[in-house]
Amino acid sequence: MLVLLAAAGALTAMLWPALIGRDILGFRDMLHNYGPMRELFWSGRISFWNDRAFGGSSVLADIVQQPFYLGQLAMRALHAPAWPGISIRVWMHTLLGMVAMYFLMRRFVAAEAACAGAAAFGLCGFSIADFSNPQWACAHMWVPAVLLAVDHWASVGGLARGSLLAVALPQPFLAGDPLLCAMVGGVGAAWAFARRNRPARRVLCEGAIIAAIAGLIASPQLVATLRAMPSFARASGLPRDVREQWSLHPARIAELFVPRLFGPLFSEGFWGEFTVSPPWTRNYVHSIYAGAVGPGLVALAVWRRQRKALPWILIGCATLVLALGSSFFHLYGRMGDLIPALRVFRYPQRIIALFSVAWAALIALGADTLEELPRSRRLTVVLTSFALGFAALTTTAAFAPAANAAAVWRSAAQLGIVGAASLAALLLPRHALPALGLVLVADLSFANAELLGLLPRAPFRNPSAACEALDEVRGDRRISSFRVYVDQDALGARDVSWEQERVREYNYGKRNVLEVCGYRQAVSLNSLDPVDELRLWREVSPMRTLRVMGTRYAITAPESAAAYGGVVRYTDAAWSFVVVEMPDVSPLLFRPQTVEQIAPEHLPAAARHRPELLGTQVAALESAPGPHRPDATAKLVSWADSGGEIHFRVRQKEAGYWLIGATLDQDWTARVDGALSRIARSDLVRRAVWVPPGEHRVTLRYGPSLQMELFAISLLLTVGLAALGIWRLLQPSTRTPGAAI
Repeated sequence: MLVLLAAAGALTAMLWPALIGRDILGFRDMLHNYGPMRELFWSGRISFWNDRAFGGSSVLADIVQQPFYLGQLAMRALHAPAWPGISIRVWMHTLLGMVAMYFLMRRFVAAEAACAGAAAFGLCGFSIADFSNPQWACAHMWVPAVLLAVDHWASVGGLARGSLLAVALPQPFLAGDPLLCAMVGGVGAAWAFARRNRPARRVLCEGAIIAAIAGLIASPQLVATLRAMPSFARASGLPRDVREQWSLHPARIAELFVPRLFGPLFSEGFWGEFTVSPPWTRNYVHSIYAGAVGPGLVALAVWRRQRKALPWILIGCATLVLALGSSFFHLYGRMGDLIPALRVFRYPQRIIALFSVAWAALIALGADTLEELPRSRRLTVVLTSFALGFAALTTTAAFAPAANAAAVWRSAAQLGIVGAASLAALLLPRHALPALGLVLVADLSFANAELLGLLPRAPFRNPSAACEALDEVRGDRRISSFRVYVDQDALGARDVSWEQERVREYNYGKRNVLEVCGYRQAVSLNSLDPVDELRLWREVSPMRTLRVMGTRYAITAPESAAAYGGVVRYTDAAWSFVVVEMPDVSPLLFRPQTVEQIAPEHLPAAARHRPELLGTQVAALESAPGPHRPDATAKLVSWADSGGEIHFRVRQKEAGYWLIGATLDQDWTARVDGALSRIARSDLVRRAVWVPPGEHRVTLRYGPSLQMELFAISLLLTVGLAALGIWRLLQPSTRTPGAAI
């Protein structure tokens, strides 16, 4: 177990500055997306409805938020801070993933070899790089646990193992990766059929029951997402070029066994731009390095453990060609053309999540054969593996258009050092395999620690400069009464270091950093881009879309301020941004002068020809409007908006509609003086409530009752089946192997 403990220790050492809260994970979208997202959800400031992004959206529908994942809800119950909470969470999941991988491989190989496979899985480049997308990291670490549960149930059977499989199977989906969950489910079905010890018909019947229970456990997330799907831009499917944008370049296959194949990721010297989809210059999955000794061990597995290796070879080959995407006859894109559900997914590189399990399993199988070989043949295998690494590095650098000599020499030096250490380990008279495992752990740790993207936490402790600027200029206006737009294009990258760029993005409020400070954004980044807002943006104009959504301030570069036609209220020389107060801002709650019916498909064209539309004078309802007459005396008496609830009181002589500048979905209800009232869709991105003459109190409330009822069932099933399975496994066995569940 020394190798597994060393892998756990190496992971802990890499993450230690983040685990104690000194540093944070700063790569990719972490600072301006996942960090604020977790901070809001765990703190309880965002409940079931997120009113901070776009015109509002259901948190329950956003699988990236992991709203029904028990690990996420535990952090919310603890009111855990994002830092160090995110780091602790990915650390715990990775440890659990390595332990599950160890026990999975123990069913096929000796303990020392199983430890090597577990280390290769938990410390490989893909696993560490995935920390920048914490929901995918959580889902990834569930894969060996699901396969372990499948193998136990298929080969032994029984109520306990069937219960645990039903609990494990939906976890990758609930953790945030539906594509991975579907792929693991397919692999698990084939695996169960191959490993069964009882008639196929019986396995099929038991499997159907398990799948049904797993579906019921996943049902709250599935129902929540499907109900909201028509409002998402990607519901109609992504074009093939977008789906395949982050395909794995064939040259990166050598990255499996060549450390830092294309040089440093975060500083000057990276020369792998030719492997990246324009306009980006870095890979989405930044490294897939799984150890320089890997090819030799995999070759041994194929040569000496053919029967045991075959399933992993099939899984590895199938997932690799899918991950290659556009570089392998557009197989990934063609499957999306044939299967509509696949059209909503992109990033073929993500499929390496399943490939990494297969590669680690083959490493374990290969390591298990080493002690069977004479010493000379062991050394030959390892020498061949490192020779392949040197050849791949030299060939790639020779044909690359901008290879960096210093980066190439650094990779070559690590190959040489690790190669010498591996040979020395195999020369030991005893414990050669554990020694080789320790070299593998050191190799992976040294090569992949950079993928964490650690940054000192100190520059990010205080509110961003954009938040402080808005606090200064908003005066007595309530934060909840307007939205803010952050102009990402104008505030694009400057010629600064990677660390400086992260601090810049934080301080000018890129994406949803502002949400933590309480400000609503007119445009934000999440996985559920709203189709109506985007349609207005593209077909009418960005400026009119911002106004109709109640956007009072825009944060942009100084040279772009004039485009907003407003007044510059704040200038920040340190971070090079300005705050512009926009003209003709629509309030988030108002009574229009007139209403008329315009079908949503005709509204963009009508709005282009009629400037009064999308303003405050005319409301375009999708359905036939009720009585509405101008009323100059109409008054908003009071208004309170807490995100998931909106309360306001109005006084008017004439009956009419009051418009709310938010895209409330079908789970919202309206009551006027306690009586149910219809919420009408208006202007694509607004909602309207009809109020009779007089003074009335209107209450709008988000109540996803169906999703919550399903979650109650899911929670009971998860806890009950997990307890039942563990309890039954701990009891003395009196059952015949293969007994029905």
